[in-house]
Amino acid sequence: MPPWLPDLPHPDEVTGVLADAVQQLCRRPSLDTRGELTAYEGLPRDVLFPAPREVPPARVRTRWWLPGLVSEDIVLPSLHQPLSPAFRRRYLADYRETHTIYARRISPASARRRPRLLYLHGYMQPETYLEEVTLLAGMALRLDMEVIQLQPPYHGRRSPRGTILGGELYWTADLARSIEALRQNLLDARTLLGWLLAQDPRPVGLMGLSLGGSLGLALACLDERFAFSIPLIAHMDLGALVADAPVLAGMRRELGRFGWSPDDFAAFLARMGWYALSPVLPRDCIHLFVAADDRFFDPAVVDAMWRRWGQPPIRWYPCSHMGFLVHLPGVLGAVRDIVDRHHAR
Repeated sequence: MPPWLPDLPHPDEVTGVLADAVQQLCRRPSLDTRGELTAYEGLPRDVLFPAPREVPPARVRTRWWLPGLVSEDIVLPSLHQPLSPAFRRRYLADYRETHTIYARRISPASARRRPRLLYLHGYMQPETYLEEVTLLAGMALRLDMEVIQLQPPYHGRRSPRGTILGGELYWTADLARSIEALRQNLLDARTLLGWLLAQDPRPVGLMGLSLGGSLGLALACLDERFAFSIPLIAHMDLGALVADAPVLAGMRRELGRFGWSPDDFAAFLARMGWYALSPVLPRDCIHLFVAADDRFFDPAVVDAMWRRWGQPPIRWYPCSHMGFLVHLPGVLGAVRDIVDRHHAR
C-alpha cells in the first residue's frame, strides 16, 4: 500500500464493531449461569452429546417450485433434553419455539442419484427468501445436489418471542443456555440425518460456514454416518473463538463482568470434554477451507487442529473471514469435485 494512503480498517474488525453496536441496542443482558456448569462436567460423551434415541415423524410441505427445482419444509420435533435442571425449567417455559426442528430442502430434479448435503449456516445469519432463492438454490444447482439447510436453535422460526435479532440468544454469556444450544444443535443435526437416511439411503455429507463449520467439525467427531464434512472458515476451538472473534465482544464484556475471562471459559470446555473430541470420519473425508487473514477463526488454531487431526485435505485462501464470500463460487466448484470423488466410490 502506498505510504500516503491511510491504513484501512480490517473488514472482520469493522463487522465486529457493527455487530456489537446492533447487539447492544437489541440484546437483553445475559443471566450469570456459571453456577449451573457443573451439570456438564465429567459426563460420558454419549450423555453429553447423545445420539438420537429415535427417528421422529416429520411433516414435509412444498414451499415453492420452479422447472427442475423444488423447495420444501421439513418439520420434526427436537429430541433435546437439557442437563441443567435450572435451565430445563427455562427451556420448557420460555423457549418453546426451539422445541421444533425446521429445515429447508432444495432439490434439483437432476440430483436424484447423487449424495445429499446438510448445510449449517453461520451465527446470527438471517434466513430470508432472498437467501433461499439465491444462495441455497444456487448452491444446489452448482453442486447438482439436494441441499438441506438446518435452522439452528434460536434462529429464524426458532427465535423465542421477544427477541429482535435471529440467533441473538444462541451464543452469549448465559453459558448454560449457550452450551445447551450447542448440544441441541448437534442432536438436531443427527436427528435430521437419521430421518433423511430412513427416507432414502443415499449418503449425506456436511458443509458448514463459520460457526456452522465448527458444528460440522464436531459432528465429524460424533457421528460416523455422515459421508464427509467440509467446514468453511472454521475451527473447533470454541474457547479460542470466544477470545478472538470480533462479533463476540459483547459476550467477552459480560463474562468479564461475571468475573470470567475467555481462558476461564476454555478451562470449563476442557473439563466438559470438548477438547477431547476427535474425528470418527476417515481423514480423507474431512476437507478444510481456510481464510489466511481470518480474525474470527485464528488460522494458527486451524493449523494446529489440522496437524492434530493427521493433516486432512486443506485449502488456504488469501482473504479475511468476511472476504471469503468473494471466493464462494470457486469454493463450490472445489466442493463439487470433492463430492464427485466420494460419489464415485
